[in-house]
Amino acid sequence: MKSITLILILLIYTTIFAKGQITGVYSIERFDENLDCNIYFFKSGSYYIELSENVTSDIIESLVLSYGIISVTDNELTLIDQVHKYKIKLVVENNSLKVVQGFGFLLDKPFLYYNIITTSEPKFISSNTNSLHLQEERERFKKAHLTLALLNFGLFENEQGFKLKIGQDNKYKLEFKNIIISEGEWLRFDNELEFKDIYLNHSFYALINEKVIISKLLPGDYKGCSLFKK
Repeated sequence: MKSITLILILLIYTTIFAKGQITGVYSIERFDENLDCNIYFFKSGSYYIELSENVTSDIIESLVLSYGIISVTDNELTLIDQVHKYKIKLVVENNSLKVVQGFGFLLDKPFLYYNIITTSEPKFISSNTNSLHLQEERERFKKAHLTLALLNFGLFENEQGFKLKIGQDNKYKLEFKNIIISEGEWLRFDNELEFKDIYLNHSFYALINEKVIISKLLPGDYKGCSLFKK
């Protein structure tokens, strides 16, 4: 899908990048047998990162990993997530955009220019969801659930393809379609779990409710979801 013949086009876009005017779709070649990973850069200065899977010839399932605004300095591009405010950094290297800070599975991976953007900026980029709103939701939950819930260790999952592994050693892994999108250490505060991602250097949160873990919001989840004990 991603042709090597696009190198000449990429050279043009590298010059545009240096001027702080990067736009278009950038993609990782041979990222995964079943998944594609793309970054969409809009003229407005916003972006989103997407994992997508061709389920059938006419059905594509996708997951937005991050969206927000872009900051360009010299040959470095900083993506600032709108909801969580963590940063992803890419640098121009060998006619590509190389990830030097961000999701663990993307580190040192090169994004190559793939195509122009033919769609308008999606509405979720202008979403009102923010970290303060999420914190208030978590506080309301804790006040309504004063009894300490039992935390079951092991695997939690949902139909969307998320798998959350919570270990007794205070380690966790969050997978989507067998791609590890977050891992690190978890801490418990009453009926709240804090997941400290070792690569993003950022904390994400979830709530404990019997055999269910409620996302508020885990990486790749911008709507809220429940993961059930397998």
